[in-house]
Amino acid sequence: MNNLKEIILEDINTTDIVKFKNISDLKIYFKTNKSMTDYITLNEKHISDERECPLICFFVEHWKITFIYKKKQNKKKKGNGQGSIYFDNTRQCWAAQYTYNGKRKPPIYQRKTENKTQFISRFNEILASISNGTYIEKSKDTLYNILKRHIDQKYKDGLTKDRAYNRNLATLQAIEKTCSNFINKPIQDVSVEDIEDAKEEIKKYSKTVIDKIWSMLQKGFKIATARRKVLFNIMDDETLTKPISEKPFEKVTPLTKKEEKKLNKILDNEERNHKYRNIVKLELITGMRIGEVLSRTLDDVTQNETFLHIHNTLTQDKDENVIIGEHTKTYNKTTGIDNGIRDFPIDSEIREIINEQKSKKITNIYKLLFWDYEKNTFVTPQEVNSWLHRINKKYKISKKLHNHKLRHTRITRWKEQGMDLNAIQYFAGHVEGSSITNDVYIDISKEYALKELKKINKKSTA
Repeated sequence: MNNLKEIILEDINTTDIVKFKNISDLKIYFKTNKSMTDYITLNEKHISDERECPLICFFVEHWKITFIYKKKQNKKKKGNGQGSIYFDNTRQCWAAQYTYNGKRKPPIYQRKTENKTQFISRFNEILASISNGTYIEKSKDTLYNILKRHIDQKYKDGLTKDRAYNRNLATLQAIEKTCSNFINKPIQDVSVEDIEDAKEEIKKYSKTVIDKIWSMLQKGFKIATARRKVLFNIMDDETLTKPISEKPFEKVTPLTKKEEKKLNKILDNEERNHKYRNIVKLELITGMRIGEVLSRTLDDVTQNETFLHIHNTLTQDKDENVIIGEHTKTYNKTTGIDNGIRDFPIDSEIREIINEQKSKKITNIYKLLFWDYEKNTFVTPQEVNSWLHRINKKYKISKKLHNHKLRHTRITRWKEQGMDLNAIQYFAGHVEGSSITNDVYIDISKEYALKELKKINKKSTA
């Protein structure tokens, strides 16, 4: 009799009531009353067979015995077996269960403030949201967890290498610091106001870092929306704007022709014998990224020494150790296409640099043209940058001097000399048609602009 809830014994003469949990306790109570125990024993099977009834009453002598049973869990199916409503006897309220993504979800229960009709209405709304694709399952997943999984998965899939993986982790760390008010909150509880509150901390960073933070935040909410963690992407709110950095933005500008001439003169005279001189000269001539210069080997001097093959760059592994990369910075991990691979023609200046490096006896295992033989390790971009900073301070060449400025200088000169943009993008190792070449790297000098203006003026007065 598993459905028996309780037994109520009432004395008709005195109206005294005693309650029992089972028949055994009832028998014990009447162990001295043989007629009562015999009656219970004889009718026990009958009582069990009647358990579908909500209650059964019997009268024996001056006793009234009432057997109260639990309500039958009469399940009512909804839709195509999507859900069912039933009465939960333990909680003494209505309950419902439903299926989502092939899995039976935990039951939901009638609230204290709900009547049965209101509960059924709420349950039907859940089923309707599943049917029309607007259902969002309750989740405690945080934005941090979503982003960390995304970063790790890209690394596992080979879409990012060690250095890019570390950069992504650094951006996530910046988000942890600036968005501490919501980064570890369930993403379903994050509001536009939370992001707006975090903007005060975000804008303390540089424009470049803010761009990375904002882009990663957008990625996180986009993933959450796609995976049905949230109903919509709150980053799409048109009133939510990216914060502006409090730090002044300094665009990398090329050397003026006068500054470039002065630098070349110093490299060819006072600093002619410095170990980094040829590295800087090769940067200035070819516009290569510093990592590309430092990863060039004897084997890259191809086709009867007429071209310098550029196909990879120095990079860092997961532990920030310098290593030789397999690709250039423009390598597309998704398509497997490396738009940065190119051949640069070897002129007399480049040939002189290569021959000079050869004369120093290249004995490193990688056959690199540039190697730190004293420490038996790679020459790093940071070391070359430090040297440029020192000579700039010593000779007062420009306001700032670093590797990237040299690349900007060469790309700008190509543009000023009338080189076709597609050719510039090829030699710069940019993707053809990319806006980066014009938007970031080309900054026409004042002298060139005035020169072009004179040409126009001459034509108009002719």
